[in-house]
Amino acid sequence: MSRKEMNEIHWLRIIACLSVVLTHAVSRVLTDFSVTGDERVLYRTFQMMLLYGTPMFVLISTIVMTHAYKEKIPQGFLKKRVSFILIPYMVMATFYASDKFYRYNWTINDFAKELGYNLIGQWHGYFVLIIFQFYLIHLLFIKYMKKYKPLVVLTISFVISVGYWISFYFYWIDYVNQSSYLTLFFSRILFVGWLFYYVVAFYCGRNYERFTQMLNKNWLLILVGTVASALLVQTIFHSGLLMRVTSARFDLIPYTVFIFFLFFYMASKVRRVPRSLVLISVYSYGIYLLHPFAQTVTSRFFSSAEISEYQYLLIQFLAGVVMPMIIIFFISQFRYGVYMIGKTPVRTRKTSKQLGKPKIEQAV
Repeated sequence: MSRKEMNEIHWLRIIACLSVVLTHAVSRVLTDFSVTGDERVLYRTFQMMLLYGTPMFVLISTIVMTHAYKEKIPQGFLKKRVSFILIPYMVMATFYASDKFYRYNWTINDFAKELGYNLIGQWHGYFVLIIFQFYLIHLLFIKYMKKYKPLVVLTISFVISVGYWISFYFYWIDYVNQSSYLTLFFSRILFVGWLFYYVVAFYCGRNYERFTQMLNKNWLLILVGTVASALLVQTIFHSGLLMRVTSARFDLIPYTVFIFFLFFYMASKVRRVPRSLVLISVYSYGIYLLHPFAQTVTSRFFSSAEISEYQYLLIQFLAGVVMPMIIIFFISQFRYGVYMIGKTPVRTRKTSKQLGKPKIEQAV
């Protein structure tokens, strides 16, 4: 395992986590205020700019993994991730189905159907299933990837990912009339559409020093690429060509990679992450899992309050961050809490001193 820590990872986790929370806070505003017209378009435009959040977690997970395990996967690699990532995913999938069962007075059949959808990734935690596919793929790639030229692998994976989403959205599926379990799985969960993210992060993690040198040398080009790719996403969205507000979009691939590079470069210039923000990083998985629940609960208290949309957006954003952190803190005090919300640092003096060091176990 590499001894050199990537301190930038804390910032990237914080940015990705807060972007996802803010994306869903916007969705709450659109739903609870019934926003229409130009104002709705403005909110959707803002959301499109934040959709890098979920695929960035794929990039973060892979770059940490490949940086730490360049040549060999340690014993217990998958066991740890099943215990502290996949099991909490299943627990939360069941929790959200149970919450709807209670709130909507559903039948057992309704609950079972919703649970089935959740378990195959048809809820906001779907990225866990994507990452787990790459954990398995990594066991093969770590042996064979170094035999091929990076440019060739990057080019092929880019064509595969972009081609997959284009084919799926425009030729293979009618999303209005088809919503079977299998259709929904292939539309978002199968690793093929996310392959380019994995390959990019694979080479960045294995060649961390060269990667950081590349960022420093080409930061202006990366900035231009970020702006250009963001404009491409907005152009395609507002043209009506592809109006699905989802991270599983072909045009989001270059935008996410460029903005990941840009944020990584900026984070490399910051020597120290404030401890309060580090807590967001180490709690990021639990925040990701719990923030929609917190925002739903918050909406019940402010449903009739006389506040503006922008005030409501801020409240929902803060609730999506603070409430999950409080819940995570209390759940983590219990012996089996890690199987509900993932692994978090034990609050001791020793851990407090180590909060600034990214751990490989924090795969998301």
